[in-house]
Amino acid sequence: MPPIGRHEVRRKAPLPYVLGIDVAQGRTHAATCRRQGPGWSEPEPLWLGERSPAAASALFLDDEGYLLTGDAAAQAGAQVPSRLLTGFHRRIGDDVPVLVEGEPFPPETLTTVLVEGIAEHAANLFGGPPQHLVLTHPGDWGGYRRDVLRRALAEAGFTAVTLVPGSVAALGAHLPVPGPGAQVAGVCEFGTDGVNVTLATASGAGGWQPGQTAEGVAPAAALSTLFALAGAASTSPKGLAGVVFCGDVPRTRCRPGRRARCSRDRFRRRPPRSVRPPSRRCAPRAAGRRRSRPPSKPPCCPRWTRSVSSASGRPGRRSRSRRSSCPSAPARSPSSGGGAPSPPRYWCSPRRSRPS
Repeated sequence: MPPIGRHEVRRKAPLPYVLGIDVAQGRTHAATCRRQGPGWSEPEPLWLGERSPAAASALFLDDEGYLLTGDAAAQAGAQVPSRLLTGFHRRIGDDVPVLVEGEPFPPETLTTVLVEGIAEHAANLFGGPPQHLVLTHPGDWGGYRRDVLRRALAEAGFTAVTLVPGSVAALGAHLPVPGPGAQVAGVCEFGTDGVNVTLATASGAGGWQPGQTAEGVAPAAALSTLFALAGAASTSPKGLAGVVFCGDVPRTRCRPGRRARCSRDRFRRRPPRSVRPPSRRCAPRAAGRRRSRPPSKPPCCPRWTRSVSSASGRPGRRSRSRRSSCPSAPARSPSSGGGAPSPPRYWCSPRRSRPS
């Protein structure tokens, strides 16, 4: 029995959760699933970066010999690029280690360091390590590369590990569970080295299985390459169960001094242009005078004056009388010459016309 005045503090046991990590070429994503009764909750993204849920798939060797991970490594590598490590996840299984400042690092060890940093971040949020770890890998990996990565993770303390191809993980997240019949779907994974196009098949309860793959495809030719792979497998584009686009889509920079033709400006809604109806020409507005728009039919009033050009091409005098100022009055003949008068021209003025 605890002494009087003291209370026994019972700490709640952390809820079990599963941690999933997708190590892509440029960015790394993570998500968690918590235990809810007999089942599991929906996956929730784990915030890794400073401004986005994803973080850079990079490591940086600092002066003290420690490895920085994520966006901190990318920021430090901008100052000292020789110590920045990228693309090591795809080199797992190679006998040649990665050299940084003369020190060798096996690629599987670098991937394990990146996974340890994410798992430690999740443990601080959920109060304990994950119950299970799910990690993605390229679809063209064989059994040897998976075993190398599995042994490296086991040495770091991750014994319950499931390795899933990245294309299968994308299809499982965005497409429904395949039915009993045979189905075909495609995945276009964007990266820094191009687009990896994968054609996956599913038959029965076995789930999606990666098939033919094309790497380093240009972004503009990703969809046509996928249709070509589907055609080689005797599948039409309409017969695909779906196409998933994932990864890091590269951002295009607009040239300075020219109009931006990026997607954000192309699909931006432009304000409608105001179209003024055609009207008769009016004389230029004088300083301090109010300008009025002439109607379709000029009224018979002294405000409207009429000018008749002479035979010599010089404008005639404006009329002084009220009758001659009406536009409906017949045009007078020019003062000199026998030529026909030119068509009348109208000026709008708020006051009566004055002699020129």
